Amino acid sequence: MPKNAETKGVYRTQDFDAYVLWKSLPAFLRGQPRQALEKLGMNEDIVLSLLEIRTQTEFAKHYDIKDLTTLTDWNKRIEQEGMIPKMHTWARKLTPNVLWALYRTASKHGKAADVKAWVEIVEGM
Repeated sequence: MPKNAETKGVYRTQDFDAYVLWKSLPAFLRGQPRQALEKLGMNEDIVLSLLEIRTQTEFAKHYDIKDLTTLTDWNKRIEQEGMIPKMHTWARKLTPNVLWALYRTASKHGKAADVKAWVEIVEGM
């Protein structure tokens, strides 16, 4: 796919990119205190600032998007162009935290499902 093909035809490409990232972030984290987010391992300024925005209306206001149908069009485009799989790249940075938690649980409680998950992920079995 050519560079910027996903934003072809989008007038405000930087705002669209921010919107795609915002949509990819878990909704339950929106509006959480910065300290709580940092404790979860989120430390990128752009992610932290986007999580301050709770709703699409707030997003539009923050980015000075006066016509709310723009976000509706962006939502359709995100869905139609299959951008959803790309949207979870932020979570990859948290994988070490998840693996650590899995290790702690598996080593502390020794439940078969936790140990099996560890062996499948880490040992590739």
